[in-house]
Parts: sequence; C-alpha cells; structure tokens
Amino acid sequence: MNTPAKIHLSKLEKELVENGEWILTKQSIIAKVYQLFGGVLDAYKQIIIEEKELLPSFFKAANGKISKGENYEGLPYVILDYPGLFSKENIFAIRTMFWWGNFFSISLHISGRNFSKKSNFLTALNYLQEKDFFICVNENEWEHSFEPSNYVSARVIDEESLIEISKKNFFKISKKIELNKWDDAPEFLQKTFKEIMGFIKISFPNGEIIPSPAFPKAATDL
Repeated sequence: MNTPAKIHLSKLEKELVENGEWILTKQSIIAKVYQLFGGVLDAYKQIIIEEKELLPSFFKAANGKISKGENYEGLPYVILDYPGLFSKENIFAIRTMFWWGNFFSISLHISGRNFSKKSNFLTALNYLQEKDFFICVNENEWEHSFEPSNYVSARVIDEESLIEISKKNFFKISKKIELNKWDDAPEFLQKTFKEIMGFIKISFPNGEIIPSPAFPKAATDL
C-alpha cells in the first residue's frame, strides 16, 4: 500500500488556515467594493443624463451590471460594466474593475464586426495624450494588466503606431489608480468616465457605432 505524500504548509499558510478572521475581512472588503461601485454607477448615470444629447442613442437604454469573481490571474475581482452592450458581433463597454492586490481601473472597450469607423481616432490622439490614457497594444482583448505588453502610455504612441493599433478588431483605452488611494478612487473614476465621454464624442461625432443587437455578457470572460 502506497503512503500518500505529505502536504506541508508554510508558516504563513499555517497561520492563515487557523484564522477565519481574514476570510471575513476579505468578504467585508468585497462588499464595500460593491457599495463603492453602486455609488460610482449612480454618478456615471448622471453624467450620461447631462451628456445624452451628444452621445449615441443606445447610451440611454444601457443598464449597469456589477459582478465578481475569484480567479483573475489567481486573485479576486469585481467589475462594473456601464454602459455594457454586448453581442456575438460587437462589444461596446466601459468597464470599471477592482482587482485585488493591484488597482482600480476604468476602460473603454470597442470591438466587433461593425467596428469600422476608425479614422477619427487620429483626431483624438492628442486628447488621449493630454488626459494620460493608456492604449492597449495586446492581441488579447480580455487582458487587463498594465504590463507593457498590454497597455502603453498614449504619450509614447505616434500617429503611425495608432493606425497600426486601429487595424485590430478591437480598441481599448484605460486608466488605473492604486488601491492605497482607495479614498480618491470614486472621484478618479468619475473624472475618467467623463474623459471617456469626451473621447467618444471626438471619435464618433455622429454616434457612428452600431453595437446592437445587445445582451449582457457573462462576467467569466472578464
């Protein structure tokens, strides 16, 4: 009869496995992220009301969705999609994300078969640079880290590079704020949401985005 191999715990693992308080603390933090995102969602909706005459009509029908998971690169996360319009052919979403151990981020994600109006992105490049956005250079549209292989500062991207980036079937811009600036996060997220509205108005001045038909996308894809 074979003797099962012994599975040893490190000193830290032993301390944690005997301490239920840290799990309860984690649950409390996630609940507070939900509360924070609920308040941010209300603020986003107010911004949409104020800007509705200048934005594509589908913004008015968009609903917010908050969801959570336990394993994005091994760590818990919470995401808020508003607006979050998804179909098999198209995506148009502004995604706010809390990623445990990393940051809060807010991103604009546009992709799909009908994503063909790209020429105005060059007009918006100066705007993205002035507002300190990061532009996705990855081939994987579901990567959220700010590693150089995924996001690059708009300040180091020229027009030629942006044209190449725009040839992909998706386009993403993003900003982040560190978790140690928790108290500043709501204001930062609201300010960046307004800046994303500015980018949309420059890039799609006539609301030339066709995201329908739309339906909520499962959060498992991140």
